[in-house]
Amino acid sequence: MRDRADLPDKGAVRERAFQISQTAGAGTPEENWLRAERELHVAHGYDTVDRDLERVGITIARLPSEAGVVWRLSLPRGERVEAWEPGNDGLAPPDEIAHVLATVTAGKKLVPAPLVGDDPGAARLREMLEEQREALLIHDPGLRLGHDTENLHLHRVAARRTRAFLRAARAYLDPEWRRSVAGALAALGRATGPLRDLDVLVEHVDAERSTLAGPDDSGVEALLVKLEIERERAREMVVAELDSETYRALLARLRHPPRLDSGVEAVPLKRIARSEFRRLVEAVDDLGKNPDETAIHGLRIALKRARYAAELAAPSGAAGGRFLADAKVLQDVLGEHQDAAAAEQRLRAATVVDAPTAAAFVAGRIADRQAARRTRVRQRIPSAWKRLRKSGARFH
Repeated sequence: MRDRADLPDKGAVRERAFQISQTAGAGTPEENWLRAERELHVAHGYDTVDRDLERVGITIARLPSEAGVVWRLSLPRGERVEAWEPGNDGLAPPDEIAHVLATVTAGKKLVPAPLVGDDPGAARLREMLEEQREALLIHDPGLRLGHDTENLHLHRVAARRTRAFLRAARAYLDPEWRRSVAGALAALGRATGPLRDLDVLVEHVDAERSTLAGPDDSGVEALLVKLEIERERAREMVVAELDSETYRALLARLRHPPRLDSGVEAVPLKRIARSEFRRLVEAVDDLGKNPDETAIHGLRIALKRARYAAELAAPSGAAGGRFLADAKVLQDVLGEHQDAAAAEQRLRAATVVDAPTAAAFVAGRIADRQAARRTRVRQRIPSAWKRLRKSGARFH
């Protein structure tokens, strides 16, 4: 039996599995992968979909050879159990191994999974992605109901953080796996973005109601009716996306550890965080004294990437905590600027069939206030950035 160091890398298995998928005898993606394994004699790990074995330090390896398969069970205190199966068609651990693990797995099926290394960076990335997957699931039912807009907000935050983590670690992840997850996240973002904008706008218009009393009352009501109709349509699009195969596939992929690129043994999170912070510094230095909307939007994106990369690196101590706190302050400021820009765009386009003049007038008044709102926010950006840059220098 060969050592893992002598076995072909995952890129070779992936290429062979793809070749098999294009043939008349192709099976499911799992069957194609295992067939490629058998042909290339590759070791593979098994676990439940919830990674129950990994959590308690237990591993199962499937090591195929020309004559058969060796199943190797390794326990946390060093005990090892091996079972032999003639031929290489066995796709599930034999009963003598499955029985030993019955309590740990709670009857869950054992399925193929990439062998997991012990690199702290890769482990941290797995943990953070799993946290975001759980957040998506937690807020999914409430998002479907639509009674509490905070569910959408927190659902989007989880998706945004997932996207940021994958982008930060992109140099160390399997490109095909990362693109499949990033594509699904992009589709989710396109569906939820308009609804989030409308949630924020409806809340803002409703808050402005008291300042537009008297003759503008009917205009406010007409505008809110129009926005509520748009919001209901946007919600239907969100629910359709949540019911899609793309979204279900996203959650399924995130249940497993992220697939590292061929040859990658470690994910250097602190180096990644430093790199993202340098990009943020460059983005600020390029702003100039009077940045336009596009430049400020780009700064917001760079800031989010730097903040989430720092969170991924799990900073410790006062300097790390101060950096994250200051980053959040600046991100909130830039987020308000973005909300104002989105509100102005929607209000300029607002029309109401039963009260067009009144709605257009009210929309125009509130839209004008967004320009002043953005001006006030811009004035707060320099001081927030100075605090963040100072704490970032101490942290990095």
